[in-house]
Amino acid sequence: MGGAPITAPGIRVDNPGLRPGQREALRQWAEALRAGSRSELVVVPVGYGKTVIGVGSFVIALTQGIADTCLYLTPTDVLRTQVYHGVERALGVLGSRAELRKFLAENATLRRAAANRANFIVATYQQVAAAPDRYARLAAGRRVHMVCDEAHHLGERGQWAAALGSLPVASTMLLSATPVRLDREPLAGARYVPADDGEGLVIDPLVHVTMRQAWREGRILKRLAMQMKDYAVELRGVDGEVYTFTASEMADLPDFDQRCVRQQLRWNDDYVQPLVREFARTLEQKMRLAPGQHQGLVFAATTAHADHLARVFARHHPQLRCTVVHSGPELAQSEAEARLRDFHAGRYDVLIQVKKASEGFDAPTVSVLLKLDAVFSREPVIQQLGRGLRFNHNLAEAQNVLHVFIGRDPRLAPIIELLEREAAIPAIPAPADPGGRPGDTRSEPDLLEAERARAEDRPVPEIVEVEEAGDAVLDETGRLVEGQQLTMFGVPAPPVSPQPAGSAYRSPDTPASGAGVVDLQAELQEAIDYCKLWTSRAARERARRFGSGDNHFAILNAAFARETGQRGTLATAADYRRKGDWMKRKYLELLG
Repeated sequence: MGGAPITAPGIRVDNPGLRPGQREALRQWAEALRAGSRSELVVVPVGYGKTVIGVGSFVIALTQGIADTCLYLTPTDVLRTQVYHGVERALGVLGSRAELRKFLAENATLRRAAANRANFIVATYQQVAAAPDRYARLAAGRRVHMVCDEAHHLGERGQWAAALGSLPVASTMLLSATPVRLDREPLAGARYVPADDGEGLVIDPLVHVTMRQAWREGRILKRLAMQMKDYAVELRGVDGEVYTFTASEMADLPDFDQRCVRQQLRWNDDYVQPLVREFARTLEQKMRLAPGQHQGLVFAATTAHADHLARVFARHHPQLRCTVVHSGPELAQSEAEARLRDFHAGRYDVLIQVKKASEGFDAPTVSVLLKLDAVFSREPVIQQLGRGLRFNHNLAEAQNVLHVFIGRDPRLAPIIELLEREAAIPAIPAPADPGGRPGDTRSEPDLLEAERARAEDRPVPEIVEVEEAGDAVLDETGRLVEGQQLTMFGVPAPPVSPQPAGSAYRSPDTPASGAGVVDLQAELQEAIDYCKLWTSRAARERARRFGSGDNHFAILNAAFARETGQRGTLATAADYRRKGDWMKRKYLELLG
């Protein structure tokens, strides 16, 4: 990519761990900053290393004197934690000697970030939107570089974008794999230009690394085997007439009938069980070949649908350990988070979820997908495929294949088009007026609910019978087995390199030793635990000597404040260690 000399201050651009697109993005970012730009978008596919680009963008802004603090934002807690633990690796890949004092933000204790001189703060969009004034105070007096991961969440008129817009930042790096929203609203902070045909606007990223390029580079994406199962459906219309069609022919039905058929098929055992059967059979075979390296992910339409699918798995495939995660009121958020952690830890084989793993979900062991939710548009489906496309470096290249099972649907046509030739990022409508809002602003769940509401207003067509009617398989070599030859993203399947059994591929992205990252969160927690330990011991010993009638914790805390002058809430690791040392001395005095 590019012909100009590659320079990026503070970064070893010749590091073999840097991918070509990462080098180009960082080079272009450095040049954009010198030219006066302060907000840019970089588009890279899943698994390409957005965190490396995000951290690198801050190192460059830091080296150029534009920023001294990074606020790295993600849409989910899971992704926030992944970024936080990936900072050292990113610095190693970059070959940078920058000193980063990282801090995992919690709104209730945000003041600790300033007290501990944190210069790399990782938070979520929700946290900033809930307390924008706190983050504005944190940014005051600093030169903040903001990294917005999964930036397609930032609709120009959305609440999150408004909260971020209130922060005094010096520069911004937007990162996304799919920079088009379902509602076709512009992304906040992104640059748009008129489409070549004059119809609407197209996004103009600083760098766009295509999936085709990622495939050519290798060891970034798994290969793909998509099995699309067709069905013969008998439908009784509202007039009582029964007619037959295949699922792949649904486009010939009236829109209202299509909606009804799709909703009913998700609950029809004759439709669901064959897909579940193929999914389970494939997953079990993979698990036998490479224990601990394969898991399955199921996309359900609603919370009730997810629970129904869990019962289907329990009845027909009890040998698979399944768990359900969704945002329904009957499942506490803490329990949902615990189940996600257990899935990542390998305690479950299958995760059945609703909107909990559609993006920002990093699990290279996911190698089998079952899609039973709605197919609305290209971008959400590509995001879902991305949950399983990430390359698993613990497996040989020949075993890095993502198997996807889905019912045939005319709406899959643009997905096939993307896989065949990676169609260009679509345009968005130009606003009709300054107050206008392009596109349909409803989300997928809103559209589903609208469909149900319309269906309840009048008689509904009913499915009479469903039978399997053959499969169309897009195999891992990129061939659609119906006579149509495809090459995956325009790239033939990579040659399979022999790999000794049991040997794991080691990524060249291994961090360099001695990367200058200080984990303030771990340092602070260690000091807090030390302080709690000796405070508790001193209080117990004092109670043993003077009786349990007094609040010995309060007495010791008051004595500490009088002797040291340290009052109020402690904020730094040094504060907690100092208090812990004082309590330890008191404990030893009480013993003596």
